[in-house]
Amino acid sequence: MPARLTWPFFVVASILGATSARTALCADAQGPAVDGDGGVAGVIGPDVIVGVINGITAYGSIDVSGQGDYVSAFAVGTTSCNIGDDSVQWQASTNQHPVIRSGMYRLKSNRFEQIGISWVKHGFFATNEVICNLDCQKPAGYTAGAELFPGCSDPYFASLNGTRYYLGPTWQINAHTGSFPYPPSRPVAQTVIDQRLQVHNVDLDPALNADASYYVDGHYITPDDAAAGNGNNNVSYRRINIFTPNPQTNPPSFIAGITDTTQVDQPAIQVWRARDSSVVRTDARVPGEGLFILAARVSDLGTGFWRYEYALYNMNSDRSGRSLTIPVAVGASVQNIGFHDVDYHSGEPWDGTDWASSVPTGKIVWNTDDFATNPNANALRWGTLYNFRFDSNAPPGPSTVTLGLFKPGFPADVTIDTVGPGAGFIDCNNNGIADACDVLCGGAGCPAVGCGLSGDCNHNNVPDECEADCNNNGIADSCDLSSGTSEDCNGNTVPDECEPDCNLNGIPDTCETVGDTDGDGINDCDDQCPLTTPPDACVPPAIIGCLFGNGICIQNYPNYSCRSLGGTPLCDADNPGSCEGPPCPETLCRNGCLIGDFDGDADFDLLDGYALLRCFSGEVGSPAFVSPPTDCLLRFDFNNDGAVDLYDFEAFEREFAGPLATP
Repeated sequence: MPARLTWPFFVVASILGATSARTALCADAQGPAVDGDGGVAGVIGPDVIVGVINGITAYGSIDVSGQGDYVSAFAVGTTSCNIGDDSVQWQASTNQHPVIRSGMYRLKSNRFEQIGISWVKHGFFATNEVICNLDCQKPAGYTAGAELFPGCSDPYFASLNGTRYYLGPTWQINAHTGSFPYPPSRPVAQTVIDQRLQVHNVDLDPALNADASYYVDGHYITPDDAAAGNGNNNVSYRRINIFTPNPQTNPPSFIAGITDTTQVDQPAIQVWRARDSSVVRTDARVPGEGLFILAARVSDLGTGFWRYEYALYNMNSDRSGRSLTIPVAVGASVQNIGFHDVDYHSGEPWDGTDWASSVPTGKIVWNTDDFATNPNANALRWGTLYNFRFDSNAPPGPSTVTLGLFKPGFPADVTIDTVGPGAGFIDCNNNGIADACDVLCGGAGCPAVGCGLSGDCNHNNVPDECEADCNNNGIADSCDLSSGTSEDCNGNTVPDECEPDCNLNGIPDTCETVGDTDGDGINDCDDQCPLTTPPDACVPPAIIGCLFGNGICIQNYPNYSCRSLGGTPLCDADNPGSCEGPPCPETLCRNGCLIGDFDGDADFDLLDGYALLRCFSGEVGSPAFVSPPTDCLLRFDFNNDGAVDLYDFEAFEREFAGPLATP
């Protein structure tokens, strides 16, 4: 039986400036009375944390494949603090000292992934400085370097953490117990990037990652801290900026700089939740062992499908993860299954083969080889984050996923409460028949009569009548595109005819640069009168707001956005003041032009007056003066009551006479 765990979604801690370091800073590490992690109740013991990420250094790029696959190397500086009540051992020539690992992460297009990881740096000397705003308790006559005393700090700058002499492989570290052999296996580095924090250039290039933000973490593992039950607060992260000082080089050089502040006692996966409140975070401990953190995000694609994204982080479990199982309703459609991991390097023995995915009845499963088959399989090992994703027509709801563990032990797996595709009956057309049976008879539980009556043009097990059909032609949008009936110039799976097209030329706005037909220096979509204002003539008045049907005015509302939502633009050439109402004192615009300005030349003249007389008298549609009734209403219905009447005639007279005629 799996061990059922329900953990709080958030762990919030603050380090710098605390008055009671232990009480305020490390609520997750108080021994077995809190988390069963191996400490003694009422005793803190050694407790090392990353108080500051103090810098980052770049080391250049290497083509690792010989075919243009460039990888850059970095090192991250870390300042440690001992917030415990006993010393942390820092003995250089034994296995009684901390090891330090760093990783790099990217948040891009609502997706959080780990893109790089380093070997571990072996600590060798504790300076016992006062950096973390704590009470550094150095005893009189202490021996320098061999231990980090309570309240004291020790800075390792990036250049030191990147010095290969002190680096060792991660495979020798048990992150739960803090044990490792010493001296470490330390092969000679062959290139400048070996053993350091490695990241593929394609994951850094600003031209390929325009909307991305980047983060690094620092993670300390040490035996006495782990034995005291204080291993779950040893990771902190900080945002960084990526720069290309000379993008013309081949390969382009990348450097990085720290920004914002260190988020102490927070693993980098917390970024996703901090930047997106819809993300659900759940902490789950393997009983008597390490900690995993699962973050999940669901987004409605607007097509009858939802996108499910999961990031699973192994903070310090030596048992590691080998499978993830997510339940899904029988008959639900599952598409676009994906997986992402981080590359190991520099001789780490672990197999980097992607996890396989499958969709047996009622679930989605990702897995790597089990331990007996391949001890070096691509398990989710400590300090790493893997991603799992898919699309489904099953709507979101509470879910319990199962994490299978890699190394033998009890239990064999743990369950984690999160959000996922709802289980049960999927019946999008509400006809009482499961969607899979609507499409095809013969499945498990399908009735003998009434099944197989729905089309499924794209073979995704979703009845066509439930698919998005933005052009209302009775054919699913995806099939319009696959058959060539509709175009998709920007590749976003929405037919072009359903996209915003401000100039109504049949080309979506995202696929063209809007022109300036009348040459007045204002693009057609922003121009009050895009076809009629001659070059060098008066510029149409500025849009200052939007009047909606409920009488509400919104200030500084874009012209096109106002009209597309059924509102009436408000404009004022001389007084672009506030729009507060009702009432709205500003001049009305409609359909992009000034009300009363029939010829679109941005003023009120005799030609406009002549047009008003024709509209007011009902003389419309003559060959000499083409004016359909809709144009009359657009140009002269000042109060928007559906008629050109005396109110509108008087309003035009006031506009024609100018401000002095205003009552």
